[in-house]
Amino acid sequence: MDDGIAPRDLKVEIIKDGLRNIRAKYKECQTTRKKEICYAIAANELMSMFGSLVPNVWHDPEMRYFILKGTEGIFVYDADLDKLRILSIEEIVTIILRET
Repeated sequence: MDDGIAPRDLKVEIIKDGLRNIRAKYKECQTTRKKEICYAIAANELMSMFGSLVPNVWHDPEMRYFILKGTEGIFVYDADLDKLRILSIEEIVTIILRET
């Protein structure tokens, strides 16, 4: 990834490995520390991984689900199931509006 507005070339396996690792560290941390401390540690890992691109990374509080905005589309990932999809904005809007 570059340090620009959006990732130009999503290295899918590297990103998946990094996010899976963050989720694993978060879950392991919760066995000995407060949830808030584990979240701060995981957020720091995201900063290390993505740098100034962090605003393009959304995640749930448990660090299981991730959404990344890239030029190829929207990367949607479940770290526990190791399942991902890359969707266009049009596909996402269609899916969401169809469900309502």
